[in-house]
Parts: sequence; structure tokens; C-alpha cells
Amino acid sequence: MQNKTIELKEEILNKIRAKEFIHIRNLTEDYPIADIAELISDFSLQDKILSLRILRKDDAADLFAYFDIETQIEIAKSFSEDWAMKILQELQTNELANILEELPTNIASSILKLTPPEKRADINLILSFENEQIGSIMQVDFLTLQPQWTVKKSISIIRKKYKINPDISSDIYITDGQGKLLGCTTISDVFLNNDSVLIENIYDPVKSVFASDNKEDAAAIFTDQDRNTLPVIFQDERIVGIISSDDVIDVIQDEATEDMYKLAGISAASAEDSYIKKSIFKVVKSRIFWLIILMISSTISQFIIQKFTDISSNVVANLHLSISTGLIVGLIPIISGSAGNAGSQSSTTITRSAAIGEISSKSLFKVLKKEFLVGLVIGAIMFFANVIRLIFYFLIFNEGSQVWTIALIIFASSLSLLIVILIAKIMGTIIPLLAIRWKRDPAVMSAPILATSTDAISTLIFFGLNIGVLYLGSALNVFA
Repeated sequence: MQNKTIELKEEILNKIRAKEFIHIRNLTEDYPIADIAELISDFSLQDKILSLRILRKDDAADLFAYFDIETQIEIAKSFSEDWAMKILQELQTNELANILEELPTNIASSILKLTPPEKRADINLILSFENEQIGSIMQVDFLTLQPQWTVKKSISIIRKKYKINPDISSDIYITDGQGKLLGCTTISDVFLNNDSVLIENIYDPVKSVFASDNKEDAAAIFTDQDRNTLPVIFQDERIVGIISSDDVIDVIQDEATEDMYKLAGISAASAEDSYIKKSIFKVVKSRIFWLIILMISSTISQFIIQKFTDISSNVVANLHLSISTGLIVGLIPIISGSAGNAGSQSSTTITRSAAIGEISSKSLFKVLKKEFLVGLVIGAIMFFANVIRLIFYFLIFNEGSQVWTIALIIFASSLSLLIVILIAKIMGTIIPLLAIRWKRDPAVMSAPILATSTDAISTLIFFGLNIGVLYLGSALNVFA
């Protein structure tokens, strides 16, 4: 399959350079436009422009729409001819608005001058919204009908609209004389009714979102409605646009990518850029900040390990135990690593649940209780698993240490594992929920705080329990 794709790429490239128009145009009949866009995505800018020139205007516009935003901007910057401007005018209004927003002012102004006044007004409306508002991604090309119209009249209007824009949504929104939203119907509902039926008898109420709403909040509402589109309205309830499932999928993907980057300690701004096209400097810049912060904050753990290693050495010497301090210190990565993973599991789950509106900061005690019980069960399982693991480990690698000493260390390290997992689960729950309550991004707060605190706390608990158990064993004369 891959070889066939490579061969097809080479064939297309050769045909483009040979300017074999008919062959390239016929490709749109054999392959979906999206697949063709994928095939030529690695071509040079000049070859991409040549492919657009060869295709019919409507196919060229569809192909252009499937390019990523960086490619669209590069191509748009090189547009100077009438045919190129015509391709841009074939785009959906919101698609053209997205491109214009990224272009230099002089190029954007040139394109806007050639744009019909009505479409220009719609573009300016979309561009007037902030990037985080739903109005910035809404589609302004949609169908509206009025309730007093008959099906016959409505069908005539629908046909005229589809001749102008065949890509318009099949959802039809019903408005009053002032453009206020009343409800929604579909093309199929209209066409399946008798000509004399009034539209007021075939529409249903519909949930809407405000143009000023946050994109992520609007996406959450959309996912609850099980619809292909949702209307976007002004505060006075006049419909101004729609959002489709495609728009919402993009929002959800962007949000998920952002959260994933933040949880990994990577600048969320870099999520918008293509990894392949990004320079090494930009990649380093997006990652280095939190790595330095975490390195500096790990000084606490370093200090604890250093001090308690000395204390452990003194305890072992004072109690005359035949055990290496290195054996005790060697258990630290297991304890701190398990604590970090346990905390990350909880914080990731809570962050995601909060993002989709399943829980809020008000759910703190309910969620905390659940994660406490989860931590208790997981901690108990890990306790016994660690006991078994260490028994086998010391059977193989024991270098003459006393049996009771080894047994107490196994117990102490396993108990500390249970405790730190429980604490990490609680912290992984509290931190993101408090971040939400304080109107901070839980993904940003969770990663660095959890990484630093679980390391230090787990190390402190581990050494404290081990030293305490060794002293207890000495007091009970188990080493005698």
C-alpha cells in the first residue's frame, strides 16, 4: 500500500510538472480531494500552486481548503493573479476569515477588496471575535425560513440557496421577522411534507450558544445535543451563524492536545504548530522552562536523600546491622516513581473529567472520597506485590544481610509504598480541583506541583519508616 502511494505521488508530481491538465483533473474523479491533498502535502510550494492552477476552480478551492493553515498562508502570500483570488472567493466564509487573520495586512486587504460586500461584512464579523470565542469559528452560510411560510415557498428558497452554495448545511433554522431564533428543522422534513403545510408545524425547539461563549464551553454543549449543527446567536437571540460537528471536533482536538502538552510540561502554544516544520530552537523553547523548574525543585528531594542517607548509615552502624545503606537507598526510585505515576493517573483523570463538564470544584469531597478508596485498594495491592517482588529480589541478591533486617526493610518499604500512593492519589485529586476553583488551568498546575511534592514526600516517608522500623526491631531484640 505504501509503495503504491509513493508511486502515485511520483506520478502526480511528474504530471504536474509536465502540465498534463487532463490527467490531473481526472484524479478528482478517481480519488477524494482530501486524499489528493494528503498526497501532495510534501510537494514544494511551486508544485502545489501548479496543481491548483491545473484543476477546475471549484476543485482547486476544495483542494486548497484541505491544506494545513501554514500551507494555505504560504500559497495565499504568493497569490497575485485573478485566478488565485477567485479560488479564495470559492472558500467558505469562515475558512477565508481564518486565512485572512494570519496574512500580512496588505495581502489581506487586497483579498478583501475583491470580496463581495456581503461576504466581506461576514468576514469582518467573524474576525471581530476573540480567538477563544465561538464566533471566531462559526459558519455564517446557513439556511433560515420563517414559520408562516408554506413548504412550497420554502422548497423554492432552499433550491435557490443550494445553487449558490451546494455545501450549505442541511439543518434549517426558523426565525421570526427580526431574525430571532425560534427552532430548527431539516431539508428532509421540509421536502417530505405537503406543499400547503406551514413551516410552523414542522420545526422543533433547539439549544443555542452565544457568539461570545468560550469555544470549549460551546463544544461541551454541542456534545450533549447529538446534532450535526448548533445555532450561534447574539444576546438578543438573533441567529448569526452555526457551528458544525467538524468545528467542534477541531476544538476538542486542540483542547486535548493543549492539555496533553501542559501535563507533560510543554508550552501549550507549541501545540498549534506542526512538529515537523518547527525549528529545533522552538521545540527547545517550548520544553526547557518546566524542565529547569523541575530540576531546581528536585533540590528538595536531593537534600532529603543526602541527609537521610547519612542518618541511615549512622543508624545501621549504631545498631550493628550487617546491611548496606546502598540497599536501602536503592529502593527510593521504586517508591517515588510509583507515587508519581499514581498521582499523574488521578490528576489526568480529574483534569479530563473537568474538561468535559463531568465534575467541578464543588465535587471535591465526593471525588476525594472515591480517589481515597481507589488509592487504598491500589496501595494494598502494590503493598503485597512489592513484598513478593522484594522476597525474590533478596533471595537472589542478598549479600549476607540478616534475615530479620531484610524482612523489616521489605515491610517498611512496602508500607511506605502504600502510604505514598494514597497521598499521591489525594494530591492528584485536590490540585486540579483547587486549580479549577481558583480559575487556574489544572493541566498547568498539576504537573510541576505533583512531580516536586510526590518526590520529596515519598522520599521522606520512605526513610522515616525504614529508620523507625529498624529502631523498633532493635528495641524488640529481633536482631539478637
